[in-house]
Amino acid sequence: MSGFREPECPREQLVLWEQRLDDALPVDHPVRHFELLLCSGAFAETFAAWEREYVLLEGKPPYHPRDLAGLYLYGMMNRIRSSRQLECSTYNRLDVIWLMQNQHPDHSTIADFVKKHGKRLRALFRDGLRVLLRAGLVKLEHLAVDGTKVEADAGRKSVYRKASIEAELARVEAQIDALEKAWKENEARESSLFGADAPWSPKASSKLPQALARSQRKAERLQQAIQEISRREAESCAPRQQVKPLASVADPQSRVMRDKEGRTKPNYNAQVAVDAAHGAIVAQDVSDAADDSGQMSPLLEQVPQTCGQMPAEVSADSQYNTGPELAWLEENKVVGHLPDNASSSKAPGGHSAAEIAVNKALAGEALSDDDWAALPRNTQQKISRVAFRYDEGKDEYTCPAGHRLGYFRSSQDTKKWGVVKRRAYGACAACAGCPRASMCYDAKRTRGRSVIRDQYESYRERMRARMRSAAGRDRYRLRRQTVEPRIGQIKSPLGVRRFMRRGLAAVQTEWAMVCTAVNFLIALNHWDKVAAVL
Repeated sequence: MSGFREPECPREQLVLWEQRLDDALPVDHPVRHFELLLCSGAFAETFAAWEREYVLLEGKPPYHPRDLAGLYLYGMMNRIRSSRQLECSTYNRLDVIWLMQNQHPDHSTIADFVKKHGKRLRALFRDGLRVLLRAGLVKLEHLAVDGTKVEADAGRKSVYRKASIEAELARVEAQIDALEKAWKENEARESSLFGADAPWSPKASSKLPQALARSQRKAERLQQAIQEISRREAESCAPRQQVKPLASVADPQSRVMRDKEGRTKPNYNAQVAVDAAHGAIVAQDVSDAADDSGQMSPLLEQVPQTCGQMPAEVSADSQYNTGPELAWLEENKVVGHLPDNASSSKAPGGHSAAEIAVNKALAGEALSDDDWAALPRNTQQKISRVAFRYDEGKDEYTCPAGHRLGYFRSSQDTKKWGVVKRRAYGACAACAGCPRASMCYDAKRTRGRSVIRDQYESYRERMRARMRSAAGRDRYRLRRQTVEPRIGQIKSPLGVRRFMRRGLAAVQTEWAMVCTAVNFLIALNHWDKVAAVL
């Protein structure tokens, strides 16, 4: 035998397909499990309420919301995110053809569906999470919280300063006035020529000319950009950290942020809380906050609404460590594992010389020269405040050398999370003659070393003590196998590095569907447990 294989079915040959569409996929294909999950009773209530929003008495029958929601969610699970790609997949992907039962919605239909039904789509995250909870894939024994910057659908060239935006808005408004005047004059001239009651007279169209409508949309975006800048300036209470008057005119609700690569561009701050049992996402949110401070408690407040109870433990990185957040954790009886957010007060980790030296100082033991050299330093390269012991009964600090620092003044200022009331301790006469003075404070200070304490310091002290323990550090390390891999999965296999839609509400819907897709993938990977509870 010689030569190459001949095609079994030339393109020109007429064929009669003997195979059903259902026979085209293996019996264990993931799309079959996806269909069973989406059509199960876990989502029945949501889709029943969804169906009641449609008017089915007249017009062309619409697509069922389960079909379009399933197409959007299954596409998200397979890195198919744009409405045009989803439309294309209904023609050339056999699993999507099977899922849609050979229906081919137009890309504009898909986009309008997602835009109109964002609230219902976000409810699918809650329903899917409850399935994982019943299947035992969510334990709520430990949650790991983290955030990531996701690029907005706006380029860096769309970012302008407030003064430039105001100047452009004035120019566009003048252009709108000129276009409206010309349009009204044209309507009046045509009415005078043909007569207002003539059957062939051109009626005044309710739809504005394209140039005028385009200018009005641009003016709305410019006004929104100015409003967002003003809102952020009002929210910024710290005089030393004034908000830069910048905004994107393409997506005004996005915010110019610096990502981990050091690039500054319009971004959103996406947050997730991941359960340590199987990596399910139990809470998610998107905001325009430039950092993660203050983002943990709103996330954890979602957990009782979806899972019925608070988690036992939570871990997060140092950006989440603020006084109100630590107080919130203790009030809600959630054990936290968070390192300090200020380098001047970071507690050492592990059985290091620094940890041994700090423990000795807090216990009031005498320190050797090696211990003094091992004490952690702050940003000024002086001994960190974590080595100073506070006596609540006497309301005073004791330094590693055994000198007492009493209260001498109060102050307060305002941060974005509230008013900070500070008490200063120091003015110790023994500081001047201390042989370790050069390691502790600057010689230019006449009052010697001082320590500042606010109303949340007791919460931080308990957190530092927990993080110095071996058990606390082990629990904190769970982040490496929970939230960090999940964010990596979202950004790499699922390809979500840039949002496809504009505006905070649309972005929140898109992020909720991304997290729902992650949870669905977990359900499909543990299908035996999930199928038992459907």
